[in-house]
Amino acid sequence: MCGKTFALSSGLVLHKRIHTGERPHACPLCGKTFISSSHLALHLRSHTGERKYKCGVCGKLFLQSSHLVRHKAIHTGEKPFKCEDCGKHFGRASHLKTHKRVHTGERPFKCTQCEKAFTQKAGLILHVRLHTGERPYHCDKCGKNFRSSAHLVSHQLLESGERNFKCTTCGKAFKQASSLKQHLKTHEAREPHRCSVCGRAFSRSSYLQLHMRTHSGERPYHCLVCNRTYAKMSTFEKHCKKHQQEEERPGMRPRAMTTRAKALAEKKRQKQKQQHQEDSPEQPRQPDAQQQREEEQ
Repeated sequence: MCGKTFALSSGLVLHKRIHTGERPHACPLCGKTFISSSHLALHLRSHTGERKYKCGVCGKLFLQSSHLVRHKAIHTGEKPFKCEDCGKHFGRASHLKTHKRVHTGERPFKCTQCEKAFTQKAGLILHVRLHTGERPYHCDKCGKNFRSSAHLVSHQLLESGERNFKCTTCGKAFKQASSLKQHLKTHEAREPHRCSVCGRAFSRSSYLQLHMRTHSGERPYHCLVCNRTYAKMSTFEKHCKKHQQEEERPGMRPRAMTTRAKALAEKKRQKQKQQHQEDSPEQPRQPDAQQQREEEQ
């Protein structure tokens, strides 16, 4: 079917199940099926929380030794797989393959119960459990159930109070890998978005876009109360709150227009009034006193 060769006939037998879809070994706890008993044995560890392969750097535990080997690339910084579209590097070819779907928009894993689709099969599996209510991962200490093994492990670490995830730069330790990942960003000096005018660099493209307004003079946010303009939405909102506070201040005489909404309403009212005057028939003008005297003479 695919030409792949094997040293043992048993290896060929297992491989053929990939093509036929045969998965004869079922998990008694969640019903998930596997092509071999060894795969089932590894899967059963996810229910018990058994993770005997430990990273010597950060203390993270893994079900399989191969997972530990791949994880160590995080600490060495080795990322040999590069995305040709954006230049981002990855430690595993499978991660690059999944990342490319960000550029192509491909979401091959679709939910049969709703219209949601995912770039990874794991994302779909977790999502389906929202429909079924399935929580196959059980905490032996408190009895709480979880949708994924990762959620169970995080829960167990929080309960134990252990801080197994340590920053190699400053030595600070964390209870969760996600907390360590967020912390590592504080040490990163990468600022890839650079201003072409002054050379200042930013960590995000949105920050650069805001900065460029200092060169262009663009101030798109306009206060219709006092006619001031602003480059940032956050600054504009703070300014509008000052008008609101002035209106609500005790002993303060209310202003005719104190908020943007009132200003827009007043502008619309004036426009309607002007339109009404233009549409109304012109009234005969009364002669003034000087003109009346001249006519009498």
